[in-house]
Amino acid sequence: MKIVLIIALPLFCFFTGFAVAQNDCDCNFEDYKEKINIINNRDSLEVSKLADQLKSTKIPACIFKSLELEFKLYLAQLKLEKSHEALNKLEEFSAKTKCENQFKFSIYLNKVRYFKLTNDYERLSDFAFKALKKAEELKDSDKEIEAIKKVVYLFTRMNEDAKNWDYIKRAQKLIFKEQEFIQSIKNYRWLAYEYEKKYTSTGRKSLLDSVFIFAEQSKRGALKLKMHDELAQSYRALEAYSYHKGEARNALRFIDSAIYFAERIKGSKNLSGLYLSKSWDHLDLGENELAVKWMDTSFAKIVSNDVAGLMMQHLDASDLYEQAGRLDKAYKSFRIYTKMKDSIFNTERVEVINELETKYKTELKEAQIKKLIVLLVIASLVIVCIVLVGSMIQLRKTKQKNHELKLAFEKQIKLEKELSDVRDEIAQDFHDDLGNKLARISLLSNLISGEVSIRNPKVKSKIQQISEDANGLYKGTRDFIFSLKSNSNYLEEVTTYLSDFGGDMFDKTKVKFVVNKNISNNIKLPYHWSKQLIFIFKEALTNALKHSKSRMVALSFNYNDQELVIICEDDGMGVLESDLESLNGLSHMKARANKIDCQLTINSSIGKGTTIIFKGKLKENSIE
Repeated sequence: MKIVLIIALPLFCFFTGFAVAQNDCDCNFEDYKEKINIINNRDSLEVSKLADQLKSTKIPACIFKSLELEFKLYLAQLKLEKSHEALNKLEEFSAKTKCENQFKFSIYLNKVRYFKLTNDYERLSDFAFKALKKAEELKDSDKEIEAIKKVVYLFTRMNEDAKNWDYIKRAQKLIFKEQEFIQSIKNYRWLAYEYEKKYTSTGRKSLLDSVFIFAEQSKRGALKLKMHDELAQSYRALEAYSYHKGEARNALRFIDSAIYFAERIKGSKNLSGLYLSKSWDHLDLGENELAVKWMDTSFAKIVSNDVAGLMMQHLDASDLYEQAGRLDKAYKSFRIYTKMKDSIFNTERVEVINELETKYKTELKEAQIKKLIVLLVIASLVIVCIVLVGSMIQLRKTKQKNHELKLAFEKQIKLEKELSDVRDEIAQDFHDDLGNKLARISLLSNLISGEVSIRNPKVKSKIQQISEDANGLYKGTRDFIFSLKSNSNYLEEVTTYLSDFGGDMFDKTKVKFVVNKNISNNIKLPYHWSKQLIFIFKEALTNALKHSKSRMVALSFNYNDQELVIICEDDGMGVLESDLESLNGLSHMKARANKIDCQLTINSSIGKGTTIIFKGKLKENSIE
């Protein structure tokens, strides 16, 4: 009993003292949170007025908030020197108070904002992960959401969107739980943007429904409170939704609404992205001259020191100018983008940022393990007060075994993660390097083709062939790059890849394409299976379209009792059984199945179509 009291009393004192120390560390000045969320950071008059009111309270937390308001104002006005001075004042004031630990999150997040504007991505990543870790320590979901947003921004700028989705889904769970109305307006708009980005990279149409729902929810709240900044961004999300749905006129209507509200934002603002979207809408409507005009306007509207934004603007511009027939402008923008990308994201910098993320995850795991160990120790001490002293010997043996198992498990996880990281890095480097060069070959070929005289058709034909070969080579490498990625080992990814391929291929034909899935678990495939499965069934679907003369093609995925069965069948003209072995494409498909110790059966007869059946046995530990 004495041992329990010895442990409990310090814990009680610690938590009680902590609660008392919180009094000066919370700013409950009137409806401060509501005011600061509605006031735009660029409105210097309103910001200064609120800052003075906060300082007059003489409460440390409110004074800290007033200094933070001044920092954000300078940042919005792009006054880097003054914002740096204000950031230093924040740190100095925090260090003099008893609330330094509670203020640390805000310090970290404000440093992220500053380094975002100065394009210092190494220090941005350092403080983004520090902010996330601090938010977790404080168990504050609002702070955690804000920190996750910065991490997502970081990986988006690094072109590592594959890392973002886990963080986005983690923030989404927290956003769905929150009750604060004004903050939810911003958070739902952010979700709409991130879902739209995910759609552009995956093409999954179900994501568009979420974009519309999130954007509408944000818009309704912003209209109610007349938040022009959020209205502009919500309408921008609705424009993207309509654009992807092929509703160009609706998209143009939404983007004009976004520009209308954006123009009413007080203070400095960056409208280049809105005019860029307007340009794409005109291009989609076939209005090429207007598209070029508004693209030129978007460059005039961009903030001069937004280097990262300007870089991505030139990438979009090169694509739009090319489609609008202005190859001279397209080539110029692509060269600027490449040069800026090389200067901002060199290999060493990306490696440093990835190391910081790994460090954050490692520290997070260690903190969780330490917390678990502390709880186990306390529980063990309570048990010692009740049970016999002899049980301690058995407890020590159990702890030793658990420790050895934990070390073995951590070692296995570390090795698997290192292999996964290497595969993803190889795939990314291969894609970036080859993709940039092939895009440049294609762009230069188109440019030269336009300059070659029409009197020399042979030369022009060869240049066009170079462009087509470059495009074909780039498309042909996508299967290989997909198989390199670590998540390609999962059956769900393979089924999605083949379903999307079939959907795109049969979309503009009279053939009905059907996909059936009977998979209840997340199946991890053995290494190299995904590559062979993709090659086998892409060949099967292509043959069905080109040769079968069928009206319907069905692709089925079934998993039961550790056995994977994939079936591709059509109702076409069929092939004589005697001719099956002589067809090279079919024999190559069987050879690929044999490479991974699986079975491929092909059944066909004249007038009854063709059925291709793949069967493979998986180990029990493949299910996750």
